[in-house]
Amino acid sequence: MPTTRNAPLAGRGGAFETNFNTASNYYSVKKSFPAYGRQLDQLRKDGCVPVNRVIVSTDWKLGAACARIVVTPDNDPSLLNFSYLAGLSVQIVHHANEADLVRSLIEEIMRIKPRILTVFNFDLAQNNMSGYPAMTLIHPKSLEVFHAN
Repeated sequence: MPTTRNAPLAGRGGAFETNFNTASNYYSVKKSFPAYGRQLDQLRKDGCVPVNRVIVSTDWKLGAACARIVVTPDNDPSLLNFSYLAGLSVQIVHHANEADLVRSLIEEIMRIKPRILTVFNFDLAQNNMSGYPAMTLIHPKSLEVFHAN
């Protein structure tokens, strides 16, 4: 039976389960890790996976209670290593004014084939703006985009 343990990158929560390894050589060029990415990569190499989704946050305040990495607007996602997200459920949590960053994150994360990718606009959800979906589901196998109402 898989074991669980708390991970240091998970903030105040987030259990990891031992039963899955990731390919560590996905990128042919050396890319740097975003904040908390190195810890998550090491956990994957140790055979652990998050029990729940991994948050890719664009703000240090978003997703702190979950297993997460932080990619702020001053980071270029094309220069970052996301290989440890392969096969995982991933959710990008962002603010409304970060469309270019979100597009770049989607493109880079889809390259490593996550199990599922969702995008969550924190500002739309917080302001309860009807008519605009706060969450978008991106299914990697078909590359279809579904908007939640």
